[in-house]
Formats: sequence, C-alpha cells, structure tokens
Amino acid sequence: MTDPLPIRLRVATTDPEVASDRLRQTYAGAEIRTPRDDPAFAYRQDVDGDAQLSLGRFHFGGRGRVDLVLEDTLTVVRRRTGAHRWEVDGRRGTGLMVIQPHEDYRAELEFLEVDSLNLHLTALQDTARAVHGDQGLEVVFDHPRPASSAHAKYWADTFDFAHGILTDPAIAAVPLLRADLLRRMSVATLETFRLSGDPRTRRISVAARQTAHRQAVEFMHASLSLPITVEDVARHVGLSTVELAGVFRSRTGITPAAYLRGLRLAAAHQDLVRGSAAGGETVSAIALRWGFPHAGDFARRHRHAYGENPSRTLHG
Repeated sequence: MTDPLPIRLRVATTDPEVASDRLRQTYAGAEIRTPRDDPAFAYRQDVDGDAQLSLGRFHFGGRGRVDLVLEDTLTVVRRRTGAHRWEVDGRRGTGLMVIQPHEDYRAELEFLEVDSLNLHLTALQDTARAVHGDQGLEVVFDHPRPASSAHAKYWADTFDFAHGILTDPAIAAVPLLRADLLRRMSVATLETFRLSGDPRTRRISVAARQTAHRQAVEFMHASLSLPITVEDVARHVGLSTVELAGVFRSRTGITPAAYLRGLRLAAAHQDLVRGSAAGGETVSAIALRWGFPHAGDFARRHRHAYGENPSRTLHG
C-alpha cells in the first residue's frame, strides 16, 4: 500500500549551494560540485510521488559533478539530453543505469537533463517476492546497466507512461493509481536489470489452483476500494504473480490485472448509476476514484462493457 502523503517538489535556482540543498531533499548526502562562478550553471528539480515511489526530472546547466550514496532507496537514471558519464562502485557507463543502496555514485554533468525513478527497497522487494514466489528473495542487481537495449526501451516507455500520470496532482492524490504505478515501475525495473541468482519457481496442483482462484476473487471483491495490486492478491493466496496469472488464464481466460480492472469498472458504473450530475458528481471524478486516470480510456471501456457513454449513464 502506498503512503497517503504525495510528494511534489518544484525547485529552480542558479546557486550551486541551494541546488545541493534541494537535491538532498530527494537524495540525502548528495552534493553538486561546479566550477567556481560558472555563469552557465542552473538547476531545476521536479519530483512527484510518495515515500515508496517518486519520479523526478532534473536539469543541470553548465558543467559539474554529482556525488551521492543511497540508503534504503533504489534509483534508476535515464539521460534525456546532454552528457551523463557515470561511475557506480567502479563500474562506468553513459546510458540507463541503476544505483542500489550503499553504492557510490559519481557523475560528470554537462548541460544535462535526466529522468529518475526512486523506489523504496522494501516496496520493490515485496513486489519481487510476489512476482517470483520466493519470500526469501533479496533484490540485488548484477550490474548498473540494463540487460539489453530492448529492456532499456521497455523501462523508458513505462517511465513515460507513469510520469504522465503522476505529474497530474489530481491523479497523484488517488491511492489506487499510485499503487498501480508502483507496481508497473517495480516490475519494469525487475525485468530491465538482471537479478543476482536464479529466483525459484514452483508448480501447483489443479485443486490448489481452484482454491487459489476462489480466494483471489474473494480478496479482490473485499478490498476493491483499497489500493491493492496484483502482487497484493498473489501474496494473499500464497502464489507468485506468474502462478496467479496462470491460475486466472486457466479459469477465466484473462489476467488477474484485467479481472481486477473489470471489477473496478463495474464499481464505477454503479456509482454512475447511483450518482447525480445535479448533485455535483462528475464522470472524471468517479473514474479517478476507481483507478481510471484517462477520461477517453474510461469512456471506451464503459461503452464496451455497458453499451453507452458514462456521461449518459450519469445523467440517467
């Protein structure tokens, strides 16, 4: 479950000392070093999220260096423009990279703009254990670089999707949506960078599949208004998310995520039926309440399921 207090930081300065101080709001112990009296220096920081997941966009004008060591947070950094030459515990590179807790990160900056993902290690580890069905799994990546360029693109596409949602304050305030974004970014990170070791998998019997499906459905119905994700469901029934997906495909032909989304669409429909435009209810507010941030997507899903636009349902 996500922290109920979203983070929204906006900073712009040309003072390196102020820049270092503001960067430490996100990365404790971070320090920006620049040539003395560099007239080109400028710093801008935009961070959105909560204590478990935050997405940032950082702009460094001029030239300089950043040093930091993470504590209980894992960070992925993507260069957007400029030069980003990094070193993590002696390993060097220039592209997409991950910094793990207690690793030394140093980067040479030159008119640089980067995107960053910050994941609390406990939240990422919970997702990893649910995905792999291994409650003893410790999240440790083999290397700062991604497994392949295709993996790097997948991560970047997922980040762009999440960033577009999380930077909208109205959407970021909805716990259901933040929980979904936490899951998406955690899974994308786990798939993009190679984990050390070989996570264990297991097989379950037909009878156990039936029981797991029933328990999962009951849990989804009982917790529908809470910011639960597929990983929460998997943990509840004692399966990995891969195994849970297999259970749902064999029983319903759809994924657990699609099933959960369908339940929330049905709940949103009931709110539309019971709601009143005259009483101040809006389609967008109801859609957000149930985890649908895009009005067009919600309208399309509602039309497909119920044969009419949600606005018509709300107006009776």
